[in-house]
Amino acid sequence: MSLNYAFSFSVFLLVLVVLNIYFFYTLNTINKKSPKFNVPKLRVDLTTNVFQDIYEYLNYLPNQYKNKNSKFMPIQKKLINSFNTSRVTNPAHAQHTWVEVDNWVSNISLFPHEDGIGGKMLHALQSTPIALVDNAPKGTQLKLLLLLEGNQKLYFKPKRYNLEHVINGKIYAGFDRHNSEVFAYYLAMVLNFKWIPPSVIRKVHLDNDILPVATSGLRKTMLKNSKGTLCIYGKCFYCKINETVCPDDNGEVEGAAILYLDKQLKVYKSPWRRSYNAKKMEWEIDRDYCVKIKGSLSTRHLLNLIEVSLFDFLIQNGDRHRYEVYKEQIILLDNGKGLGNPLVDELDILAPLYQCCMLPTSTWQHLEILSGGNLSDTIKLLSKFQGIKLATEEHFKAIERRLLKIYATVQYCIGRYGSSKVFRSGF
Repeated sequence: MSLNYAFSFSVFLLVLVVLNIYFFYTLNTINKKSPKFNVPKLRVDLTTNVFQDIYEYLNYLPNQYKNKNSKFMPIQKKLINSFNTSRVTNPAHAQHTWVEVDNWVSNISLFPHEDGIGGKMLHALQSTPIALVDNAPKGTQLKLLLLLEGNQKLYFKPKRYNLEHVINGKIYAGFDRHNSEVFAYYLAMVLNFKWIPPSVIRKVHLDNDILPVATSGLRKTMLKNSKGTLCIYGKCFYCKINETVCPDDNGEVEGAAILYLDKQLKVYKSPWRRSYNAKKMEWEIDRDYCVKIKGSLSTRHLLNLIEVSLFDFLIQNGDRHRYEVYKEQIILLDNGKGLGNPLVDELDILAPLYQCCMLPTSTWQHLEILSGGNLSDTIKLLSKFQGIKLATEEHFKAIERRLLKIYATVQYCIGRYGSSKVFRSGF
């Protein structure tokens, strides 16, 4: 009897210990998961488990990724000093600015951006008088080619939507958003991705700034609407005579002024491009797709593609079907398909990251210090110097939410392969 009693008592103690551990774990983990991070309905069968794993890591992200990191403050101050245009008072100085830009040679950035030159460039793009305007026929969207006084060229991508307009449907739906081009420039600066042409919001008066210097080719793509207002439909792959851009009540057309990149660029098809129809691409159905890509691209090139996917995911640009390379570095051109719907996060834009699970160590270290609002706050501060509002608060909230998902995706990769396999130094 004593042995049976001792065995029963031992079992009772064991059950009691197990129950205590269970309740302790439950009480300490309840409410740690955020309901807003529940896994959404997934349309891609292949990645369902990957997405679920990423959202699981998202639910348990350490607080360090949700709080502001003070290590970013010196970098933010440096950016502010460079883009504060209060020191630029004379538009005549623009010519000297373009000389600085033209003579810029660097292996770490496409254009100069320190010592106040960033603000000077944007000020010149925004205010230098226009000498000539023509259609810019290359591409799928309406844009103009402007020649400024002093012979500096820029693209002008006109406004199609108000900031509050939400683009529904496919990730690549709708016209390009002019504010997305400018937002992308500031975002790249904050991310330390220095391979992007400067861009700023500019307003041009159709009668005073455009018509007097318009080419005959541009004039042929102008017509009057039912109100008698002269509008532009332009010349491009998808330009239509019934899809015009018209001036506002002040006679002005707002748009993104993007510095023209007069460089010899190599053009490649993206390995993660979309089909733009019901057909699924190889990267959507092959679990080992990145193994094939690793065999065809250098490590540096692949890491660069992964960095671009982070950038595109933050603004939700799912339309990078091709990309341009200069000096073995991908250039961030054509960013107008971003900022479509602030309530949607298409996680498959991060496919290069979660399929290859590689990232430069320096890029990850920089991403970590952008936490807790540093990213969006800095974009707001920089754009304020130009007197512009680039996005709604919903879009800024979305940027921070997506940054958390990038953190979670990297944690997913670390959990799967270990830090030594994920992070790559020397790139």
